[in-house]
Amino acid sequence: MKRILLTSAVLLLSLLTVSAKPKKAQETKAIDKIKYEITYRTQSVKDTTARDENGKYVYGQDDMRLEVGEMVSYFYSATNRAYDDEILKSIEVGDVAKSNLSSGNITMNFFRNYPKGKTTYIDEVLSEKFRIEEPMEQPKWEIVADSTKKILNYDCQMARTTFKGRQWTAWFAADIPLDNGPWKLCGLPGLILRASDAQQQYIFDCVGMKQTDGTADLLYNLKFDEYTKSTMKEFKEAQIKAVPQDVFAAKGITIEVPEEMKAEFQKAFSKPIPSNSIER
Repeated sequence: MKRILLTSAVLLLSLLTVSAKPKKAQETKAIDKIKYEITYRTQSVKDTTARDENGKYVYGQDDMRLEVGEMVSYFYSATNRAYDDEILKSIEVGDVAKSNLSSGNITMNFFRNYPKGKTTYIDEVLSEKFRIEEPMEQPKWEIVADSTKKILNYDCQMARTTFKGRQWTAWFAADIPLDNGPWKLCGLPGLILRASDAQQQYIFDCVGMKQTDGTADLLYNLKFDEYTKSTMKEFKEAQIKAVPQDVFAAKGITIEVPEEMKAEFQKAFSKPIPSNSIER
């Protein structure tokens, strides 16, 4: 039985974060060629009960990347990817100091049309990893007539849908003939450049895009196949019930804290971690 003496709850959270990161490089396989790279500056709310001094949501920030191939598209947090890469390099040289980079707020990896005719959703709850394969779905959009907006110098039109438990508003550019967008939002006659849900808990704003020369591989990390195969319902239930203390107990780790910190520790680590899944 391992025993750890910690002097602050902050240090415990840092340890939990580092222990969940990969300890070695993983193999990948090419599943398509990248034709377009689109970046969305993203704001998301993890704890819907938290508010700032003005009573507004407290947002996390991510640069989400959409790689579009001939058949497959891949959506992930470039912010989280950079953080993971730095942690991995630190572990390889024996230095697990806390990264200066932001880990972002979103940990999903989402593949559309991989495997063929399906989607693959990858995510994690603390140290537990999930892989969810589902049939491809497309939102049923209502395009709003006479709605126009300039985004990145493109004329865009508004569309609305109710999808996966949220009401979404999107702005798409018909001059960019890609029926794609952030996350599972797709199926419009042009690339989605901006999307947000009605409660403003997820906001995606395109800040850059480029057409590539088509030689770079769109990669699937083979470590994903080792993750727990799950349903979206099971994943969301795990999110709701996730308690940090249970993770250490499962690893056979006992946390010892000074007597005066026990009440604070129990309060902080025996209650579920705030979560706000993009799907409801």
